[in-house]
Amino acid sequence: MAQRPDDDAMATPESRGEDPLAMQDLQGIYDLYGQLRGCPIRHSNAQGGFHWLTRYKDVRDAALDFRHFSSALKGVRLPAHLDTGRLPAIEMDPPEHGFWRSLYMEAITPARLKAVAPRLEAIADSVIDRFAAKGECDLVKEFARPLPVLGLCETIGMTGVSVERIHELADRFTTTSGADQGAVMQQIGATVIDEINARRAQPLDDYLTRIAHVEIEGRPMSDGDIATFMTGFFVAGHETTTSALGTLLLHALPSADLRARMLADDKVMTAAIEEAVRLSSPFQAFHRTTVEPVDFGDVTIAADQTVRLCYGSANRDPEIFDKPEAFNPDRPFNTHLGFGFGRHVCLGAPLARLEIKTAFRRLLDRLPDIQLVEPRPDYIVQLGTLITPKSCRVSFSPKA
Repeated sequence: MAQRPDDDAMATPESRGEDPLAMQDLQGIYDLYGQLRGCPIRHSNAQGGFHWLTRYKDVRDAALDFRHFSSALKGVRLPAHLDTGRLPAIEMDPPEHGFWRSLYMEAITPARLKAVAPRLEAIADSVIDRFAAKGECDLVKEFARPLPVLGLCETIGMTGVSVERIHELADRFTTTSGADQGAVMQQIGATVIDEINARRAQPLDDYLTRIAHVEIEGRPMSDGDIATFMTGFFVAGHETTTSALGTLLLHALPSADLRARMLADDKVMTAAIEEAVRLSSPFQAFHRTTVEPVDFGDVTIAADQTVRLCYGSANRDPEIFDKPEAFNPDRPFNTHLGFGFGRHVCLGAPLARLEIKTAFRRLLDRLPDIQLVEPRPDYIVQLGTLITPKSCRVSFSPKA
């Protein structure tokens, strides 16, 4: 059996310098993934040292195996900074993980999503109203960014939120690390603590009231608990939707045939959404820590090592997806990892899918002749992990 793959035989000078947090060119990242998939396991000394997992099967198997690949020991961020507090559920293992995951899921039960669906349509219309008379706009900035925040707040019962403030804090969280992330988490908590206190004094029939009265080991949630809990909502809960919706618009709007099929057939709509998430996975990677030595073929990763689960690479693995760099909603197999996989699959995925579907339908219904004027898709890469389209410039007939 080979030694752990960070010895001199496995770690080339190039691999020692690979730092995903410094990568800003998305095409360069995809090119690197292609190189890495040719090597079973490769180690980088950047950010305290970690191992790349880039093949679909390896990433999927690690995501499923919490007993060998822990989310709790060092968290899922790179580098690890658990002194700022672990993010509930995503940086926990069973059985602790189960309580927090269940608490999040109460916000997006099928019954809640069914109830909120009409309100999401109204929210989409209200956002479209802001630019419909102009005849042109940037759909990323003016549509895909505000809509998910408003939809999330509607779902949990939060009122009076500043969309720009939530975006500002979420952007700061995803572009900083260490103590700075801890400070941002506290500010995210501050955006909701007044409403939490109001629900404690006067309960309402909403999810925020549930959070205001939940107990952890016999005590109410502290302000710190609420801050970390809400960070999960406002960072992962809307950044993913903004990115996926932007990608869908960039690829679907140029095709009149696809647009018509998506509006006429919900299966085609669903397939197009999943393909957007596969092609340009919003979160390109999260991390795990090996609990004990783990074998990958004839390579062994030692215990207590950080591994980077590259969802973005796995979703473009040519061994799994035919012509993986192409946007093809008709591909026969699309069990992608863009929303994660296993116990840590994205909790907000059902809400994200509903928001994207609603947004696309309302946009095309309100502005049927909308046309993309972007030369080609371009992406912002934050810390080599979160990707979002820079813009989606469109024109259309102005509507009063």
